[in-house]
Amino acid sequence: MTLSPESASPLLTDTDVHERVEALVGPAVRDRCVWLVLVDGDRRQVPLLIPMEDAPRRPGREADGLRDMLAHLTDHLTTDAGPGSCVFVLERLGTPAIEPADEEWAEALTAAAVGAGFGSLGVFLSTPVDVRRVR
Repeated sequence: MTLSPESASPLLTDTDVHERVEALVGPAVRDRCVWLVLVDGDRRQVPLLIPMEDAPRRPGREADGLRDMLAHLTDHLTTDAGPGSCVFVLERLGTPAIEPADEEWAEALTAAAVGAGFGSLGVFLSTPVDVRRVR
């Protein structure tokens, strides 16, 4: 079965979000990719999955650029139920353990979303072994 954001159920629980990340990204097959999943105020995923490839090991100005990009989308994803949200996935090869750089990315990505007026439904780590929540 192919996952279609238009027909997929809303992301109402942490389990819903985790299962969606596993369905969309799954275990890592590439190194240093940050995935962005946008969700509207009704908690429905928009039909766009944005990969940001060749991300540096640790976040830098990329988070500022992301915040600025997201700020342009805030009005489009806000509904009567509230503001839109972001789900982030850090895809990397290597150990499945959450590393300090993963925590730094999680903090920077969450700050970018909040700074743009979005909520965050989580930051996940995708490694060749599994997908797990960082924040």
